[in-house]
Amino acid sequence: MPDEFDFSELRKYLQGQMDMGEEDLLLDEPWTLTRKKSAVPAGSPRPANPMPPRPAAPAFSQPASPAFTAPKNPAPFPSPAQPAFGAPAQPAFSAPSAPAPAPAAPRPQLDAGMTIAPRTVKKTTAAYELADSLNAFYDALKTDALYARAANVVRYEGSEHPRLLILLAAPKPGVPAGEFFKTPTGEMLVRLFGSLGYAPESLGVTYFYKDAPRALSPILLASLRRMLTKEISFIAPEMLITFGEPLFYDVFSKGKNFNDLAGTVLDFNGTKTIPLVDAFAMTTDKQLKWLTWKVHIPRSGVFAAK
Repeated sequence: MPDEFDFSELRKYLQGQMDMGEEDLLLDEPWTLTRKKSAVPAGSPRPANPMPPRPAAPAFSQPASPAFTAPKNPAPFPSPAQPAFGAPAQPAFSAPSAPAPAPAAPRPQLDAGMTIAPRTVKKTTAAYELADSLNAFYDALKTDALYARAANVVRYEGSEHPRLLILLAAPKPGVPAGEFFKTPTGEMLVRLFGSLGYAPESLGVTYFYKDAPRALSPILLASLRRMLTKEISFIAPEMLITFGEPLFYDVFSKGKNFNDLAGTVLDFNGTKTIPLVDAFAMTTDKQLKWLTWKVHIPRSGVFAAK
C-alpha cells in the first residue's frame, strides 16, 4: 500500500497544521497542498501575539462559610430582582430614580433647665362686676365704655325686692327719670297686674339699655346681658317680665321664637321670666290687650285673675 499512494502532501499538510503560526497560512484543500512563502524563516521563534488574550470570566465558587457576607460598599437601593451572589443583572431600561427628600430642618433645642411658659390670657374685670350695692353698680356703669357717651344712666324705679320687675328695652324720650308709672303705659300696667293680685308697690321697672334707644351689636348685647344679670342680683325680684319682641331676642338671643314662647315661663340666669308683647303698643291697641289677657297670661299658668 505504501507503494501505491504517496502521502507526502498529506504529511506536509498535517505538519503545517501543527506548526502553523500567524504568518503561515495553508490552503484548506488537501489535494492541492502548497505552502505560501513566509517572511519568517522556518524554525524561527514565533512572534508574540500583538493582541492580549481576553480574560476569561471568573469561575463561580461557593464560599466556604454558609453565612452570607455583605459587600463592603453595597448599593444604596438594592433591587429585589438582584441575585444574592455575583454581579447584579442590568435591566434593559431603568426609570429615573425619584429625587431624595430634602432633610428636615433641625428642631430648636432648649438649653438645659429651660422650659416654655404656658400662654396666659388676662381677663379684665369690669368695674360694675366689682360693685357691692345697687348704687355702686350704677356709678360703675358711668365709667364703662358702653355708657361713655351717655347723657344719663337711668336707674331702677320701684320698691326694694319687688314681686314683679318690668323690663323695657330703653327709656322713652320725654319721660322723666323715676316717673314711669305716672305715664299712660305705666298706669296701664299697674291696672293690668292689679287685676292679677299685684299691688302697685310690689312692682318695679328697669331698662335693658339705660340711655336713649340705639342699634346694638352682638358684642354690646352680650355686655348688656351681663349687666342685667348683675343688676337683678341686687334688685332680687320674684319674677321678671319682658315687653316686646325685639327685647325678647336681645335678652334670649335668636335661638328662641317669640310667638311660640310669649306668655310662657322661661329662665334668665336663675330668674323666672315671662315675655309679653310691647307695652307701649298695648296702650293704644285693644287687640294686643286682648291677646295678652286672653292668651299670654293664661298660658303662663302663674297668674290668677281676680
